[in-house]
Amino acid sequence: MDKPETNNHLHIGAIIFPRLDQSDFTGPFEVLSRIPDSTFHIAWKEKAPVRDVRGLVLTPEKTFAEAPQLDLLLVP
Repeated sequence: MDKPETNNHLHIGAIIFPRLDQSDFTGPFEVLSRIPDSTFHIAWKEKAPVRDVRGLVLTPEKTFAEAPQLDLLLVP
């Protein structure tokens, strides 16, 4: 008997925002982005680059409206 197909792909997302501490984002990103069969999405209310608390520029890839339904959400 054939196995039914299951969609186990994991959608992980993180919200970035002005004046966040980038280490609160990049630390978990380094771990979560390595999960097999997963996609990591970086979102903010707009796609314009944002500066962290020390001036590092981070760029979201999606707006909230563009992000897929997430299985896990990181809020640094």
